[in-house]
Amino acid sequence: MLKLRKKTISIVFLALMGLISAFIIQVWTLAKVTGLQPQTQQQTTQELSCSQTATISPEDFSLRGKANYEIGRFDEAIDCWQKAVIAYRKNQNEDEAINNLINQAQAEQAMGLYPRACNTLLPLYGEKDCSLQIQDPKKRQQFSEKLEKPEGLIKLLNTPAKIAGLRLLANVFRGLGELDWSYQILVLLERNNKSLPEQAGAISLDLANTVRTLGNREQDFYSRNQQLENLNCAFTYASIADRIYQQAFSYQNQVSNSPSLVKIQAQLNRLSIVLDLIDWRNQINKETQEDIFQKFDKQYNNSSENIICEEWRLLPSEKKPLLLESLSSELTDVNLYGVVRQLANPNMGIPLQQIDSLQQQIANIPVNHTALFIKLNFARSLIRIQNMPDAQIENLLATIIKQARDINDLKAESYGYGYLGELYEKRQGWKLAQENTQKALIIAQSLSTAASPSDIEYLWEWQLGRIYKSQLPRRIQAQTKQLKPEAMQNMDFASQMYQKAYLTLQSLRRELVAGNPDAQFAFQNDIESVYRDYVDLLLWDNNPDEEHLAKAREVIASLQAVELENFLRLACPEFNLEEIDQIIDQQPIKTAFLYPIVLDDRIEVILKLPNNLKLTDRVKEESKNDRVQNLKHYSTAIDQTTVAEQIKKLQINVKEYTFNAVINKLQLDLEEDYTFKDVNKEAKLVYNWLIKGAEDYLKDQEIETLVFALDTNLRNIPLAALVVDDNDREKQPKYLIDNYTLALAPRLEIPEAKALQGKGLKILAAGLKEQEINPKKYPKLNYVETEIKAIEEIPNSGYSVTKLIDWEFKIDKFKNEINTFDFRVLHLATHGEFSSSPEKTFLLAYDQPIKMNQVGEIFRKQAQRQPEPIEILMLSACETATGDKRATLGISGVGVRAGARSAIASLWTLDDQISVDFTKIFYKQLIDPKVTTKAQALQQAQKALKDLPGREHPRYWAPYILLGNWL
Repeated sequence: MLKLRKKTISIVFLALMGLISAFIIQVWTLAKVTGLQPQTQQQTTQELSCSQTATISPEDFSLRGKANYEIGRFDEAIDCWQKAVIAYRKNQNEDEAINNLINQAQAEQAMGLYPRACNTLLPLYGEKDCSLQIQDPKKRQQFSEKLEKPEGLIKLLNTPAKIAGLRLLANVFRGLGELDWSYQILVLLERNNKSLPEQAGAISLDLANTVRTLGNREQDFYSRNQQLENLNCAFTYASIADRIYQQAFSYQNQVSNSPSLVKIQAQLNRLSIVLDLIDWRNQINKETQEDIFQKFDKQYNNSSENIICEEWRLLPSEKKPLLLESLSSELTDVNLYGVVRQLANPNMGIPLQQIDSLQQQIANIPVNHTALFIKLNFARSLIRIQNMPDAQIENLLATIIKQARDINDLKAESYGYGYLGELYEKRQGWKLAQENTQKALIIAQSLSTAASPSDIEYLWEWQLGRIYKSQLPRRIQAQTKQLKPEAMQNMDFASQMYQKAYLTLQSLRRELVAGNPDAQFAFQNDIESVYRDYVDLLLWDNNPDEEHLAKAREVIASLQAVELENFLRLACPEFNLEEIDQIIDQQPIKTAFLYPIVLDDRIEVILKLPNNLKLTDRVKEESKNDRVQNLKHYSTAIDQTTVAEQIKKLQINVKEYTFNAVINKLQLDLEEDYTFKDVNKEAKLVYNWLIKGAEDYLKDQEIETLVFALDTNLRNIPLAALVVDDNDREKQPKYLIDNYTLALAPRLEIPEAKALQGKGLKILAAGLKEQEINPKKYPKLNYVETEIKAIEEIPNSGYSVTKLIDWEFKIDKFKNEINTFDFRVLHLATHGEFSSSPEKTFLLAYDQPIKMNQVGEIFRKQAQRQPEPIEILMLSACETATGDKRATLGISGVGVRAGARSAIASLWTLDDQISVDFTKIFYKQLIDPKVTTKAQALQQAQKALKDLPGREHPRYWAPYILLGNWL
């Protein structure tokens, strides 16, 4: 529940920051830029519409846009402001056209349409397409260089409107995840705030929000990989953001007509930083039993150097961190850990005096839409504070709801009821929680259209699902039909609400993709609990029916698709894909598809077996639109008590008796030489969790190939190393690779499932024996030439090998070769790292790293001109980032961007000689007539390596994995 609340907090913070930032900008922009005054009387919906009116003046279009924006009708506001732009340009009034373009971008930002808002604003600063700006490496570099030379950008700030627009653009970049650009723009504005004093406080507020988002990203990285750098930077950014918030409310003459808005918002954000850090500490403590404050304290006190985080080096010419230089001197001498300790001391309560002062300030704000969202932000923080009197929060929310109703702000009213529902949910007042959340949902639904749901609708559907689910009795291994009528009703309602939340999120996701394929799905982490909770309900029974099994698989597959799209920052390609289920039914090699789903207390495995119906029976079944999927299911308990018993029984040496501790220990032990016995015990336990329940099905069906869609940090474990039978008498355990060929599929579909014809393949082999980028970190690969030569020397292979070694392996030459000739295999023998962060995923070429965003550009022409995609992308000598739970996203991402049917990579670095042996055996197996699939070739290569003297330990042969098309 704690983790779920933290994710909800993240959603709310992002949503409220976007809306509040937009409102604060809008107060200044509309009052100062357009020169229009707020209307004093409420207008009807028809009077505010701009789509069905006779010709009206540009000023009226602009004014109607403002009125629509003020009541949350952002789509109508956009329509009005677009017409205002056209009308002003027709009158050759470019200044007012620019003002209304900025207003339009504000409304797009408030709707969460960040790519659209970016495209609206960029032309004002000499750029065009936001998608190209982010994805095209050259354009990205040019724009970054422009930001690194602020004097060039300052020349563009020749009007107050463009200054306001640039600040808005920085907020849009933050919403797109382009934090470095957001950061650089806001620091530029911060340094030049003397020329725009009325915006100085708001600029500091936005800068602090961006720095805080950097901190949130570091928290997420640390949660995945437990790297000290991420821990240090998370605290660093939190404390720096706190100091910038202090600076924000120290400015005078803030926002016209409402001088206290920025000051109040800055104080509220300081309060929420405290709560965020405490929640983060509790989350990590629950997952790993470590106190991150003590860990940071120890690291900070033992460090002789200041902690410098990557984003501080954005301007190489700076002698001191850019952020520290931008702060006033009295704020820069505070001890870093002292600030963190003050912010998040576990024994420190939230001073009630501070709360009362804030409440008084907020109560005195004139009632308008900006004030309502500031009050909602405050109410959200009060709900999170322990021992806060309910009556105080109830009264505040009741006031917000009434004021929202008075000014017809449906969105604020929906949030008000939703937060009341959350308050009662937290207090387990289920009836009131349900009633208020239902009111919030009804209002949110009124903001939706047939084509587009409201962006807050899923919040209340999810909340209602949680409320109903929380009233269910403790889950036991039984059928739901055994539930009492009241519990059965709660189960039905919970399932309905989670289904609606899931469908709403899917619709929002499709809308983002349709609007701009470059859209980044920043809500991936936040929606994970929606998907997993829904799967938990679908698989509540011990023996769920096939309909529930199919739905559960679909839901988790959708989550993993969002995860990959978030990594790629574009939509996964939907063309030339085939369903794995149909491939399994049609292929002569008997294959099973396993989908393990990790929940809090158990692993649910859904197993797809070949459909053995005769053709005539199959036609009959399909004619009924009820194709038999042949799905099986089993569940394995991984609650802490059960896992602790298993760990003690096997005498596994781990610090914590948890599922994640065993997975992490196995991952580390697999990479070491001296851990053979430990690996066998750990790998046997993981086998029992994942596969033992499928043994009877697999034997009965005589399955030869297993395809897995792995979940969470299971993706970092090479399944080939799992121990099926640990027979001490033979001294050599029996591994999963001994029984089955293995492959991984990140989705329910794979690119065109065609079998590979081994002979006559055209291969591009690029390798890097030595490089000058970072020789200390990346040692020589002395056997690169030998490895590539081993492919050429395979007798009777018919292979045609083009080589690029060392200085020939430059990016431009590499790109030219790929786009000139039709290669079927791309073999890269070079250093590289795969990470859950695209910025930290790369392959080394001779002249520079090939970063994630360059891969698509390199292969773009190849994909357009080559009739068949690359069959195999072989990534030799690369490795996954240590400890990163989602590191294999990097392998999938490179494969997708390269347009390859399948990718083969190693999870950790092997010595050169092993790579030579593996390469020689694998490519030889590809042309063996007895070997009919790539997965079989990989299996034979791994088994052959395993049988070599001194290579028994899985570290030498297990790390190779195959993703995608295994045929």
